[in-house]
Amino acid sequence: MKVLAVREAYELLAADYDRAPNALTALEERILVPLLPDLRGRTVADVAAGAGRWARRCASAGARVAAIDICYPMLRRGMIQADARRLPLRDAFADVAICAFALGYAPECFTELRRVVKPGGMILASDVHPQALRRGWKRSFRHHSGAIEIAHRAYALEDLRAPDLRLVCLLEPRLGEPERAIFEQAGCPERFAEASREPAIFVAQWIRV
Repeated sequence: MKVLAVREAYELLAADYDRAPNALTALEERILVPLLPDLRGRTVADVAAGAGRWARRCASAGARVAAIDICYPMLRRGMIQADARRLPLRDAFADVAICAFALGYAPECFTELRRVVKPGGMILASDVHPQALRRGWKRSFRHHSGAIEIAHRAYALEDLRAPDLRLVCLLEPRLGEPERAIFEQAGCPERFAEASREPAIFVAQWIRV
C-alpha cells in the first residue's frame, strides 16, 4: 500500500471522492446531523471541506458558507483553496465551524477553528477515533492504481481543548447496523464484526465562551 501526503493523496482521489459509499462518513452523518443548530442566516466555516459535503448541507439549510480545502482538484464552485492551519478568515468570522475527518492530518488546525468562531459560536469536529488508529486502522482508500494510505499524525482527544472552549458533547460511536450494508456492498462483510467492536470515530461539539 502506497503512503502519500495529504495533498498528493487527495489529488488522486478527487475525481471519485464522495461517490462510493463510506461507512465512516455514513456513521458520522448519522451522529453529527442532530447536533447542527438552526443555520438559517448564520455563517458557517467548513474547514477541510473536501468535495463540500457539509458545505452543501449547511447552505441548503439557509447558512452562508465559506468552504475551504487545501486540495485544488477537490474544490467545487465557490470554495476556497487554503491550508486549514492558516485559514484566510478573520477572527470571530463564523457562527459555526465544521471540521470533518481532518484533524489527524493537521491537529493544529483546532487552534484555527477556535480563532474563527465567534464567542457563543459552535465548533463541530469529527475524525477517525485515535484509539482505532492505535489499534492499527489506516486512513486508506481504494484507487484504480492500488490502495492508498494517507499519512496522518497521532493526537489524543485530550489535546482538543482551550481555555475559552466548553466541550458540550463528545460521542464515540461504533459502527452499527446501518453501516453493515456498506461493508456488504464493498464485498467485505466478514470485516464488519471486528470493525464494530470498538469506537470507530468521534464527534465533538464545543461552544466558545
